[in-house]
Amino acid sequence: MELPSSASFRSPNAMQVAWHFPARSPALQGLVSHSVNSSVSSPGNSSPPCSKSDEPLSATAPSTACWVAIEQPGPWSSQALEPGGSRLPDDIARALSTWSDHGDIKVVLMRSRHRHAIHRMQETRRMYIAPLRSRPGALLRLDLQDVRQIHDMDPVKFIAGDIAAPLHPERVDLVCTNGKRDICCAQLGRPLLEQLEAEGREVWESSHIGGHRFAPVHLSLPDGRIWGRGGELRGSSHLSRAEQALESHYFSAGIDLFGALFAQVQISEHSWQVSASLDGKDYSEVVERSERGLSVESCNKEAVNGDIFRVKIS
Repeated sequence: MELPSSASFRSPNAMQVAWHFPARSPALQGLVSHSVNSSVSSPGNSSPPCSKSDEPLSATAPSTACWVAIEQPGPWSSQALEPGGSRLPDDIARALSTWSDHGDIKVVLMRSRHRHAIHRMQETRRMYIAPLRSRPGALLRLDLQDVRQIHDMDPVKFIAGDIAAPLHPERVDLVCTNGKRDICCAQLGRPLLEQLEAEGREVWESSHIGGHRFAPVHLSLPDGRIWGRGGELRGSSHLSRAEQALESHYFSAGIDLFGALFAQVQISEHSWQVSASLDGKDYSEVVERSERGLSVESCNKEAVNGDIFRVKIS
């Protein structure tokens, strides 16, 4: 069964970008080590913190067609997008939750660690939209005068990139620091945030991105790449997990397939022939899905079964 390609990064209207960390960023090497070997404690539980997981990061990024990040100062609960999860009005929180229920869009809250004061809630709020598949490389910026403007927005147009908004010229990094959701994200995310900030990047604290056990986790926009353990690539979120496996396989070998045209053909119940074409070169491998066994995905949670996607080694 041939599946449609999840990305065509050769749009003539797209602002092409390829911002990323190398597989093991020297500047973040200490943070990567800290993520795996840290002394993060898991309150009320003698189990190791979930970030002690040695699960491979490859092909673990959540897949989506569009990311939306909305500035929301103040505290967040473990379920930041639900009514009562932040100081957003309940009707706005419900609207955003509905957006998130859409299969092709993911919404996160963001805040500057320098602007947590409640009075910020009365000021203009930043909003970023990254339509990964329809306008790859584009990061659109809105400045909301009133958060209730969200009621007038159509998330389907976000996915299509069909909104009147200027392009944001800089890369943006969103680092998950939501300790109410998982303590590893707070204790490991904040040092990463400070490191990126010291490098002069535009960086925001973020609500749950996904994958506490890979903390510190962050999302880079507009490329939509998700990183774990400080600077290791989990995958580009516009790709399927099988395509991410091919991407990570070559990325670890020093070949960056960002901007490639991907396609996949299922060849058995648990395997796919995945190909990518970039700059006149073709890359193709068999990707297999296998069980990873029991793994603790979040601190103070029971271990659950999951799966792993990786390139078949002949």
